[in-house]
Amino acid sequence: MPSTTNNLPDKQFNTSHLPQGASSPPSCILYSTDRVALVDIPTSIADAQQNSFFDSTSSLISCAPLKTPYPNHEPKSEAARDKLRQKMATENDDIYADMIASSLATVREEYTGPWCLPRTTINSQSEPTVPQKRKADDPLSDAESARDDLLHQLSSGPIQPYTFGWRELDDQQSRGSEPLPETSLWPNYLYNMSDVARILEIGLTSMSTPARFYVPPRASFYLGDCSSSRPFHMAVRDIAGQLDTPRQFDVIIMDPPWPNASVRRTEKSGRSAYQVSPTVWDVRQLIFEMDIDVLLANEGVIAIWITNKPAVRDLVLGEDGLFESWDVQLEEEWLWIKTTSEGEPVSSLNALWRKPYEILLVGRKRDPRRSDQHVSLTDSSKVERRVIIGVPDLHSRKPCLEALFSRFAINATSTSTKQRILECFARYLVGGWWSWGNQVLKFNHTDCWQSKS
Repeated sequence: MPSTTNNLPDKQFNTSHLPQGASSPPSCILYSTDRVALVDIPTSIADAQQNSFFDSTSSLISCAPLKTPYPNHEPKSEAARDKLRQKMATENDDIYADMIASSLATVREEYTGPWCLPRTTINSQSEPTVPQKRKADDPLSDAESARDDLLHQLSSGPIQPYTFGWRELDDQQSRGSEPLPETSLWPNYLYNMSDVARILEIGLTSMSTPARFYVPPRASFYLGDCSSSRPFHMAVRDIAGQLDTPRQFDVIIMDPPWPNASVRRTEKSGRSAYQVSPTVWDVRQLIFEMDIDVLLANEGVIAIWITNKPAVRDLVLGEDGLFESWDVQLEEEWLWIKTTSEGEPVSSLNALWRKPYEILLVGRKRDPRRSDQHVSLTDSSKVERRVIIGVPDLHSRKPCLEALFSRFAINATSTSTKQRILECFARYLVGGWWSWGNQVLKFNHTDCWQSKS
């Protein structure tokens, strides 16, 4: 069973750079300046549900924080290091390492609180000292496999009749007392019109009890593969028509399935928690087929997580890359440095094989009507860089960007009163956002949350 620690230590915040009138940052931001933020990752996801229910009664299940850095598997000989450096090094490596080191030093000097908040964890992973892969006898393996199988069936097209319906959060005790409405077709996209979170129940004939998912207030989602964009675009058009909202988004976030050798190895053994594309070219084709440029409003913001491989960066920023094709100009780079619970990088900042950070590229779509925007799309001298510090959560689960976007004032010109935000390849929902992907409900399953009582 998950173990929960509820005695939260007093948190210390640097509020000198907060907007006028703001008293403190969101609970997931433990420390921040205008360029550095220390973030608790599970809390960033829980906060994004935008409902007091999760704060007061439930905690998102996570893994125990890493206490010591990963073992060093870097090549020992200088010749081997030189060969790897030619393959993996980029021109920004030294810049990134210096900036991260300076940011970590600043946090250590100005902040004396914890580097992450207490977590609800699985006992088998309660005190890891090195990264652990999911074992066959892990208590969550069977349940997680069943959830993933259900999402795969729903996103691939129903092969048997489904039932689904909504319940209020305070109606959980009576679940199962009323039959779900019958339907022969799964709609793929749904919208929680309520101002509070609700429970979506999904059942099929082979299940003894329906699967239950928390859906945040005003959250919309399309459960389907991103390689099939036409149905998603039709869903956006349909909901926009119902709600009288624009069809384009002010902000689009994506974490594409970049090639990853270790993940492909675990896919073959049946232990992988997510799928990746075989090659960078496959990802390029996938993203172009999503027609993102049609979805992004003029002067809208797009944020893409990339790996540290030069080919991946070039796909986004290089000639004929994604940004150039979408007429997007790079404005910011965010470096997520992964640390232990003691604030040490999980690997050397100068590592070649396993860098301890990931990069978020933040760009803005140029408005063709504005002549002052006709500058170089990737002029590095005009790029703002920020550092996000966070103790890693479950494998591949990144910090939710909602609070960070608000903290760093990342927004787009919009005539609407509220930013329209879309997350592609999403694996959890966010209140008020659109989410698209074949695992959008993965971490909103009720089994991923543990009662605090």
